[in-house]
Amino acid sequence: MVSRVMSGIIEGVSGILIDIEIDISKGMPYFTIVGLAGAEVRESKERVRSSIINSGFEFPLNRIVVNLSPADLKKDASYLDLGICIGILRSHIKKDDEYLASSAFLGELSLEGNIKNMKGILSIAMSLSELGIKRMFVPEINYLECSNIKNIEVIPVTSVKDCIKILNLNREKAKEEILKRVSKLKDIKKLKISIKKQHDSGIEKGKSIIDDDFKYIKGNNYAKRSAKIAAAGGHNLLLIGPPGTGKTMIAKAIKGILPELNDEESIQITKIYSVIGKLNYEKGLIKERPFRQPHHTTTKISMIGGGAKATLGEITLAHKGVLFLDEVAEFKKDILDSLRQPMEDGFINVSRLNRNITYPSEFMMVATMNPCPCGYYNSSKTCVCRETDIERYRKKISGPILDRIDLFCEIGEVKYSEIEGNKKEEEASENILSEVENARNIQKIRFKGNNIYTNSQMKSDLIFQYCKMTKEGEQAIRLIYDKYKLSNRSYSRLLKVARTIADMDGNEEISERNIIEAFSFRKAYYKYFMR
Repeated sequence: MVSRVMSGIIEGVSGILIDIEIDISKGMPYFTIVGLAGAEVRESKERVRSSIINSGFEFPLNRIVVNLSPADLKKDASYLDLGICIGILRSHIKKDDEYLASSAFLGELSLEGNIKNMKGILSIAMSLSELGIKRMFVPEINYLECSNIKNIEVIPVTSVKDCIKILNLNREKAKEEILKRVSKLKDIKKLKISIKKQHDSGIEKGKSIIDDDFKYIKGNNYAKRSAKIAAAGGHNLLLIGPPGTGKTMIAKAIKGILPELNDEESIQITKIYSVIGKLNYEKGLIKERPFRQPHHTTTKISMIGGGAKATLGEITLAHKGVLFLDEVAEFKKDILDSLRQPMEDGFINVSRLNRNITYPSEFMMVATMNPCPCGYYNSSKTCVCRETDIERYRKKISGPILDRIDLFCEIGEVKYSEIEGNKKEEEASENILSEVENARNIQKIRFKGNNIYTNSQMKSDLIFQYCKMTKEGEQAIRLIYDKYKLSNRSYSRLLKVARTIADMDGNEEISERNIIEAFSFRKAYYKYFMR
C-alpha cells in the first residue's frame, strides 16, 4: 500500500514542497528513507518509530520505504517528521486521499509523540499557499507566526495523537475544534500584551532611560541633518570625526526615525528571522526595521553568508533596515569589498555544489570612522600618526565602496555652549520620524508599481523620469560634474540625494539649493579620500 503526504523544507529563505511517498509492503521488518535524505532526515526513522509507539499506535512490522520527492534535492532538517509519521499511520485516518493531497504536515517529533516548534515555518507556509496547498498542520507554538498568510488554513497541533484526532473529526466538528484552539492562542497573546502594557505603564517616565533619541544629542546639527536625509531616502551614510564627537550616538539614533515596515516588508523580514530561529513566536510578524551592528572582528561568511550550509549573513539580517559598521576602517578590507555587489543589487548569490541560493540584502549602510588611526587628525588634540599610517588606514575603504556611499558627513568637536549653555531643546526622534514618514509617503506614491519604495533604489530609467530639475538646478549640477569629474555612479547618487531633499522640502522639481545641499555632503569625501 502506497500513501502520499505533503510537507515542506527550507531552501535559503524560501519554502519548497516535498512529496512524501510511503510504501508499506509484506516482508521482513525494514524501514528506510530514500530521496537524497540528509543526516537529520535519516535520523527521523527513530523519532517517528518511538512517536508512533508512545502515542498508543502500533508500528507496522513490515517493509517500509519512504521516498522524498524531488529526489535530486538534498533534504536536511527535521521538518518532515510529522509528514512521514502521518503517512505511516494512513490506515488510522478517515480522511480521503484528496484531503491529504491538499494538506501539508510540518513539525519535528519528540520520542513521546509531541510536536516541537520549527524554524522557518513562515517561509514554507507562504510557498505552500502559492502552490495550492489548502491547509497546513503546524506545531501549536508556530501558529501565530504564520496565521496572517492568506489562501491557506493553518491548523495548530500539539502531538501525533492530537493530529490524528483532528483528521478523524467530521468537517463541522473539526472546524469548531480548530476555531477553539485558535481563539485560545489569540487570547493568550492578548493577555500577555495586556500584562506587558500594565507593566510598562507602571514604570515612571523618569526611570525610563532612552539613549537613542536625537533630543539627547547636543550640537552637530549638520550631522543630524545628514542622518535625517539618509533615513528619508534610504541612503548610505558615512560619519567621520574624532573620538567622542557623537558619531555612534547619531548612528544608533537612526533606528528611531525609520518608518514602520509595510505588510510586504514585514513578511519578508519575519521569514528571514524565522529561518534562523530568532523570531519571537508570541509576537507574530515583525513590525520594526532591523538594526544590525556586527563587530569589526566578524568573518566574511558571517557578514555576507555562505559556509558549508550556505547560511545567511548580517547583510540579509539587515534587509529593509540598517547595517551599522562602527569604526568601519577596522574591518578587514576583503570583508568591506565583499559588500560591493549586495549594496548595488540588493541581493547576494551564495553558490555551493549542486545549488545556488539567493538571499535578499536591501539594507541602508551607516558607517562611522576616525580620520586617522589615533583618531585626532584635524582636531584640537595632537595627531601622532605618520602620513603613511593615515594613508594606509583610509585606503582600507576602497574606491568602489566609497562610490556606493551617498552621504559623507564630517563631525566636529562639540563646544561647551552647545552642551550646557544652549537651553534650547533639541529636535526629538518622534518629530524627525514624522518628517521622514512624509518623505517616504511621497516616494511610495511615486514608485507605485515599480516594486521599490525609496529614492536610493532608483535605477537609471527612474532617475531620468523622476529627477527633473529646474534650469538653475541643471546648471549647478553641470558645473559640479565638470569640476569634480564625477563618475556616473556618483552623479546618479548625487541626484538621488537631491531628490530626497526636494521631497523633504515638498518640491516637485529639484532646485539649485537641493543640488548644493546634496553636494555639500560630499565635502568630507574630497577632504579625506580624494586620491
